[in-house]
Amino acid sequence: MHRFFVVEARRLLPLLFLLVLLVSLSIYDNFFREYPVVAPEGDLNNMVAFVTADQGELSAPTFFEVIASREDWASFEEKYASLPDYPFNPAYEYAVSAVNGEIKSVQVYPQEDGINQVQVRVSEHPYSYHLITLDREKLGEQTCWLFLDDEDRIMHEVLLPGGESAGTKDEGAPEGSEPVSLED
Repeated sequence: MHRFFVVEARRLLPLLFLLVLLVSLSIYDNFFREYPVVAPEGDLNNMVAFVTADQGELSAPTFFEVIASREDWASFEEKYASLPDYPFNPAYEYAVSAVNGEIKSVQVYPQEDGINQVQVRVSEHPYSYHLITLDREKLGEQTCWLFLDDEDRIMHEVLLPGGESAGTKDEGAPEGSEPVSLED
């Protein structure tokens, strides 16, 4: 009778080994699980879908930039040569860069004067960058870009076309920008 159990135990050993592999793989997968992005409960009608062109680590001063032309893209690539190449097409898209921040959402609000207000919500992440692209057709040509933090404070403002910009919190604003105090 003992011999019968020994033979069956040998047959169950491969199944036990496969079970251990399955459990260890499940535990390993949970370490690297990516949770789905949940849209904020705000205006879903005004949300604009964006594509992350690149993100990663970068040690540079905090700044936010809207890239609307081939010249802007060339100066951005020159400034950050270590970033990977991306086939930017200014005829169809805008590129938005946030250094020391991660872009969470983009919303567009049409204004009475014909200029679209684009609100870019950014959460602060030290030593990182986030580069996204947006469909130019959905935003229009005349836009006022507001970069907002988690508490809806304006961190930076850019007007397109014209490139006039004003910043409040960013120390490394692009050349030509003038700091403006927006506090009450």
